[in-house]
Amino acid sequence: MKQLMHMLATLLMVVGVHTAMGQELTLRGTVLSSGNEPVPNATITVKGTQRNTVSDNQGQFSIKVTKGEVLVVTSVGYLSRELKVGDNATVRISLTATDNTLNEVVVTAMDIKRNPRELGYSVQKVDGDEVKETQRENFINGLSGRVAGLTINPTGGTAGASSSIVLRGFNSLSLSNEPLFVVDGVIMDNQTMNQGSSGGSGLGLASDRSNRDNDYTNRIADLNPADIESVTVLKGPEATALYGSQASSGAILITTRKAKSNKLAVQYDNSIRIQKLNRFPKTYEAYENGTNGVYSPVFSYFGAPYPEGTQLFDNIDIFFRNGVSQTHNLGIDFGVKNSVFRISASVFDQQGVIPNNDYKRYNLRISNTTKLFGDKLEIIPSLAFIKSDNRKVLRSAGGYMLGLLVWPNQNSILNYEDPAGEKLPVFNSNPNADYDNPLWNVKNNRSQDNTDRYTATLGINIKPTDWLTITGRFGYDAYESVGWTIYHPKSFYLSRALNGAQDNYWQRYMGYNHTATATARKKIGNFNFRVMVGTMWQDYETRMFAVSGNQLKSPTSYDTSNTLESTRVRLLRNNRGESNQRILRQFAYFGEFAANWKNMVFMNYTHRFESASTLPKKNRSYNYPGGSLSLIMSDLIPGIKRSDAISYWKLRTSLAGTARLNSPYSTQSVFVDNFASGGGYSYGFTNANPDLAPERQQTYEIGTEFRFKDNRFGVDATFYNTLNKGQIIEGFRLSYGTGFVLNTQNAASTRNQGIEIAGDAMLVSNKKLTWNLRLNFNKMWNKVIDMPRNVAEYYISDTWLYGNARGGLVLNGANLKVGGDIFNGTEMFLTRSGRSRLTMDRMNPRVIEGLLNDGKQNTPNPTPNYISVLPYYNDAFYTTMPEEAFIQKDVNWLRLQDITLSYGFNRESLRYLLKGVKSLDVFVTGNDLILITNYRGADPQVNGNTAGSRGVGGFGFDYGTLPTPLGLNFGLRAGF
Repeated sequence: MKQLMHMLATLLMVVGVHTAMGQELTLRGTVLSSGNEPVPNATITVKGTQRNTVSDNQGQFSIKVTKGEVLVVTSVGYLSRELKVGDNATVRISLTATDNTLNEVVVTAMDIKRNPRELGYSVQKVDGDEVKETQRENFINGLSGRVAGLTINPTGGTAGASSSIVLRGFNSLSLSNEPLFVVDGVIMDNQTMNQGSSGGSGLGLASDRSNRDNDYTNRIADLNPADIESVTVLKGPEATALYGSQASSGAILITTRKAKSNKLAVQYDNSIRIQKLNRFPKTYEAYENGTNGVYSPVFSYFGAPYPEGTQLFDNIDIFFRNGVSQTHNLGIDFGVKNSVFRISASVFDQQGVIPNNDYKRYNLRISNTTKLFGDKLEIIPSLAFIKSDNRKVLRSAGGYMLGLLVWPNQNSILNYEDPAGEKLPVFNSNPNADYDNPLWNVKNNRSQDNTDRYTATLGINIKPTDWLTITGRFGYDAYESVGWTIYHPKSFYLSRALNGAQDNYWQRYMGYNHTATATARKKIGNFNFRVMVGTMWQDYETRMFAVSGNQLKSPTSYDTSNTLESTRVRLLRNNRGESNQRILRQFAYFGEFAANWKNMVFMNYTHRFESASTLPKKNRSYNYPGGSLSLIMSDLIPGIKRSDAISYWKLRTSLAGTARLNSPYSTQSVFVDNFASGGGYSYGFTNANPDLAPERQQTYEIGTEFRFKDNRFGVDATFYNTLNKGQIIEGFRLSYGTGFVLNTQNAASTRNQGIEIAGDAMLVSNKKLTWNLRLNFNKMWNKVIDMPRNVAEYYISDTWLYGNARGGLVLNGANLKVGGDIFNGTEMFLTRSGRSRLTMDRMNPRVIEGLLNDGKQNTPNPTPNYISVLPYYNDAFYTTMPEEAFIQKDVNWLRLQDITLSYGFNRESLRYLLKGVKSLDVFVTGNDLILITNYRGADPQVNGNTAGSRGVGGFGFDYGTLPTPLGLNFGLRAGF
């Protein structure tokens, strides 16, 4: 009996052991590349069984296994790997790539990560360290030259200047051509304040000024460059179709830095930059003040030559100073278990090259990443605060530069005040009749803005099953700006009767947007399928109070009570104690279907349905599709890779439609205050249009990518064609019989085409030196193909800086800015003043081609002109030169944008020399050190207005603008 019981007990123990060994568990894991990037669509199979699964877009998977079994992990382009199942319920599996392109990841629309080989449209990614190393205060300027088809135009070399950003040229005639900015999947505001207020009915200054004499920082410049992990530029149509009308000019996606682990890590870096202006408009200073060879007390230099021995002052050198700025960045990473935090802070303090021009910015940001329920739920919140102080001088028309260029060089600009502090006259006892001494100008004609900005974002990623992912991106963006501009009572730019002028404003922006998507994935044989549906809501509101007046009580006070009350003008709703406001709301739902075969052939289709509050009800809802195709030819034709030359070849094409919205409230003419006799209300001078429809844009592109010699060299080439139909023209003139001055309608059609080529070459890559060469080339051309017959031409009055040159178009004509043309208004101004080098030949007689006005000019035998003119005695030869003479065609330039040299100290040495310091680098960065150009002016990268101007803006207008100074940065980076 005992033997029987012993045998039964032994049998039960054996069965129990086998039961324990055979118990199933759910193994969760993540498949990563050697660069720690997720590997989507990897196949995980239990060896010797039919059990398998596929990793999702984040590289994550789960599968039922038994301890001791072996997993086989495979993915196209990677070496397969086997892994024995142990006691751990989670694993991280790293794969080694056989195709380096599979390790790459870019962020696309809706904050979705994709491998570039999937994409059928043009995308370029810029690493955040590249942008940071440029040491630009406005990180947008750090993208210049790094992306083909991206044009960055700073409005000048002043501290706190705005920058105009255009992708693939100007597609809209009078609306914004700025791309959409998205930070961590949340849309962020990038307004630049527009001073024009449409007679006080809109947003802007109460004085309704043009955007010529002042500048305002574009708001995306508030971001701290040190917080940027990467920047992805979406240029192609299908790339931005999911974002809808606000991305009709492309999109720039920014991913911020986040903590990598819960271990404490501290980073600190600083830099000191010295700037010097080394390029100026070329002047000719050999003649005295006067006209027609005779001296006269005027700011015109057509008098006699200076007598020998005349003392002349280099006022340009006296005026400008060396700019100095410093940056301090601090980053702290820490965490607890599956929750990690990053806190970053930054201080930027800049003293510009112009006296009394200073810019300061303070950034504070905290972000968190928390994973719950075994990575099924990920929460990514962030909070940021930015404070900026922009102390400005006035620019372009009304600024210091024009007075500096024509100041008498026998008079030092250091003598601009008498002992009582009054403006010293030069030629005229009336101070308002003399050009302002430039040092007096920057001291007394001034402006300042102070902005406080708050942003809050929340990202949520939910993975309820292996095949379904739900994401949400929520963002709130708000800021308040307070500012003023003052013209001294004795300034040349005002009449004596005004006794000074002042503008004050308060602006508040509040923006909320969210996006929610659900993505399902399925693998069937050699095919992988993805379906995504989503919705987006946007709500943006801007409020504004503004007041302007004259008859200043004090030239050094900036309060709104500083002007005579009877002269004050306010924005229209301000007169009733209400703010002028602009509200835009948009709702959209969208979908995407994608399929790929063997990770070699990728097809994608998107469709977006959108509604916007700015349009009339009958046109408020609209939709547009998009599609793309990508073929990895080097995988489809294996023989290509067998050669040593080509390691990767891709063909791609995409086609999409998009839309562009009109301005809020442009569908209904509004009443304005009538201050004439009788009072009351009347229509303003702008005729709105109740039948407006959105602009429609149809774009296709084709492109190819090559990589050679194990990806050491690469070329990406693209051709695009964009047809813009039903363009919304705002502010064009018709007969005053309409009862209005300016009109609004869907009118013109234009076509914009271009070629982009991006090349990369890794010239040197080793532990001691890395040298990567990048070449970006783009050529674009556009044409007006249709305009209403009752509109002979259309121009943007904001670009009317000097003379009669304006930015605009005519039927079958081209935009003034297209093709590298620049209107050198500064040279025209100098020529008419006798200071241009074009007037150096004033002693050479010449015969002007034409006919004599002798009564025979309209006969078959007119008399050719034979009368010789000596410009020295007839300066009208120069002062009547037409604007066309100062439009320089086909301007080209080569600029050394940024160069950085850095040295990293050996880690072993740091352990003994500086305990606690894990890394230490010192660096020097040069900005704009070399410029080679055929442009006759100081700098071909010019903008006569600010980024607040719409349409073509002041791009390509050079009138009293400050060139970009060269800069040298010295700094260090340390990790603890």
